[in-house]
Amino acid sequence: MNISFRQLRIFLELFETGSFTAAAARLHVTQSAASKMIAELESQLNLVLFDRTTRRVTPNDAAREFHAFAVDVVATMQTATRSVEELISLDRGKVSIAASPLMIYGLLAQVIADYRTRHPGIQFELHELSTDDTVESVRAGTVDFGLGAIDMRIPGIQSEVVLEDGMYVVVNPGHPLIRRASVALDELAAWNHISLRNFYSVRRSLDLILAHRGVTLPSAIEAGTLTAALGLVRCGAGLLIVPGYAAAIAEQWGMHTIAIAGVSPTVHQISLIQRSRARPSVSTRHFLEVLRPTLDARRATQLDGVQIKRKSRNKGHSRD
Repeated sequence: MNISFRQLRIFLELFETGSFTAAAARLHVTQSAASKMIAELESQLNLVLFDRTTRRVTPNDAAREFHAFAVDVVATMQTATRSVEELISLDRGKVSIAASPLMIYGLLAQVIADYRTRHPGIQFELHELSTDDTVESVRAGTVDFGLGAIDMRIPGIQSEVVLEDGMYVVVNPGHPLIRRASVALDELAAWNHISLRNFYSVRRSLDLILAHRGVTLPSAIEAGTLTAALGLVRCGAGLLIVPGYAAAIAEQWGMHTIAIAGVSPTVHQISLIQRSRARPSVSTRHFLEVLRPTLDARRATQLDGVQIKRKSRNKGHSRD
């Protein structure tokens, strides 16, 4: 058996697009060349991988079984190729990252800006995705690594907690709760609450906390991103519960954050997500060596900042 890298790539494109024309266009080959590579692959495997009609090419059970192995091989080869190229110099390379939009804003933006100042030849490719899509992008090798809160073992994925974060209430400047230094979860049921859809780890972490406390927070507004949810808070549509990195952004945008009484400051754990047994490229490994201690330092600074802010607020406001 002599399966080629090009055969695997055209297989993956055809699996995704269901069209020889589209798959061939993505790899800049002719349709006949794409068809020939798939036929050769099927011959070498002694399996039919796709059910063909005049309108659609549909992967069958054999293709679905083969897909995971093809993804793993192609992702490994792409990383290896990039790593060898980057050995020439650290001033050339690319780091591809997946995370939620506000996680990129709050945790990565400054680190990337500083890193680019020192290594201007390194390019960054950022994918703003939900937690679930981040995991899938890492698994498929589309990105080098991701950041997200995951609380289970996922096949093909290895994770490492790199930041432990708290959860905070965000309100607009005119909200009555800004006079409070802290608030209990059950007290929040009396106020309009904005929630995130559950494909974000923030929502799932909050649901676990609420279930453990036996608290229900009715929500008339469910948003698809933290950015949209914070915009609604700023307009006075309700309050929002977010992790510390998003709370810091809310403060920058003119909103107020309030501690939640009895909730651990490490309740929301953010992990570095990588593909199992993958060897990151040179530029990715070097960037991670910079990112890890930065996140460690951020956690200590964030805790100090929250404590100082609470003391300052308490001088100006009495508790209800």
